[in-house]
Amino acid sequence: MDHAGRAARFAIIAIVMTVLVTLSGTAAARTLVLDLELLDTSGEAASPDHAERLKRVSEELRRGLNDKGYDVMDAATAARFKPQGIEIRSCNGCENDIARAAGADLVVFGVVHKISSLILSILLVVEDVASDRAVTTARIDIRGDNDASWSRGIGWLVEHRLAQHAPAAR
Repeated sequence: MDHAGRAARFAIIAIVMTVLVTLSGTAAARTLVLDLELLDTSGEAASPDHAERLKRVSEELRRGLNDKGYDVMDAATAARFKPQGIEIRSCNGCENDIARAAGADLVVFGVVHKISSLILSILLVVEDVASDRAVTTARIDIRGDNDASWSRGIGWLVEHRLAQHAPAAR
């Protein structure tokens, strides 16, 4: 085989390998996003708005992560596999068992910590289910116990902290 033939053959092999690596690298990991939880240490009376607000921002988190390259499983899947009454923040790693049972590669969970009506923080964790290790954690302090501040906080975390860790971005 002459030099030109070898070069052409090498080029074809290189192209095929590049395509295979690219395709394998863009396969999105199935991501289970568990509903956010509220940790209220404010000492204030419980707000009936919190349960609905937690559901809404959890869904905003799912949509935002899906838009950024995570292959997010639907909320019904998360609800079906998470036992009622379990607090993920204190279950000693049960989030990975739940995600494994659901067939997920990544699990995302978090907590909104209400310190007062003015001061709150949101903490999100992305874990790799196979290794039981955190891919990343993200936290933001927000001001105001209302729909707008919670939504802005989730949006900021997705855009500025979690998007760079999307499976397609890694």
